[in-house]
Amino acid sequence: MKERLGVQSVVTDCECVGVEQDDCGATVHFKQTSTGKPRDSVRADVIVDCEGINSALRKQFYPDDEIVFTGINTWRGVTRRKPILDGRTYVRVGSILTGKIVIYPIIDDVDDDDRQLINWMAEIKRDTVAQNDWNTTGKLADFFPLYESWRFDWLDVAQMIKDADQILEYPTVDKDPITQWTFGRVTLAGDAAHPIYPRGSNGAAQAAIDARTLADLLRSHADPREALKAYDAARSGPAAKVVRTNREHPPDFVNIKIEELVGDKPFDNLDKYITQAELRALSDNYKRIAGFALTDVGSRN
Repeated sequence: MKERLGVQSVVTDCECVGVEQDDCGATVHFKQTSTGKPRDSVRADVIVDCEGINSALRKQFYPDDEIVFTGINTWRGVTRRKPILDGRTYVRVGSILTGKIVIYPIIDDVDDDDRQLINWMAEIKRDTVAQNDWNTTGKLADFFPLYESWRFDWLDVAQMIKDADQILEYPTVDKDPITQWTFGRVTLAGDAAHPIYPRGSNGAAQAAIDARTLADLLRSHADPREALKAYDAARSGPAAKVVRTNREHPPDFVNIKIEELVGDKPFDNLDKYITQAELRALSDNYKRIAGFALTDVGSRN
């Protein structure tokens, strides 16, 4: 990134604290993160704020904006082990109502034993207001009892959890959608605009759609302020729908639906409970809302 942007474009130990704007441009103010001392302000034609869920600029425009927590806590770990199945398999087991885990490889050949680095995330919804902290070391006692009997012919989930190099905890949170992202020469993007439940890789995907849309509009409009307005009009509505859908009917809603249909009991033939067409319809509906349908992707080429 530094090679493409230039070393001077990547600044560390720097935190945004606010923005001012006038008819000619906008000025962003910063402080040094480590000391709290003021740093040089930056002047630009437009400001695209990508600070994430704790965006200072979003807070400037929406002072009462707060994080929303609904009782879903998560624990994430990485484990060194032999490849699971073909070594390229993504696994999603269970539901947040009774215990869910997502498992996938992230690095091959991490040692001389040809082991992979396996990433896993346990997610549990409870009727509680007790919210995990961010990036705090996770405690097995807080979640492991739900998974200690999870053993398949192809994977001992309990052992994988116990063998983790490190376990971190954090809550699953988002924010209520906002109706306006653009304010004159300032606009929001990514998690600053639409903090979303981390399901279906949609946080990153929606941010990428934001960037592509904004870049195209900045290229096609002589006045960047008009480009920011058009970007707001194009993205804020669809992104808000994804935020709401990830709360109510996320990609793993299929797991929850199956769990309800079978009474959370083992089954030998899923077709006895739900047809492949019904399953496909659930998946396709989410793809349409998220902008992942083949017709949507093809129309942007």
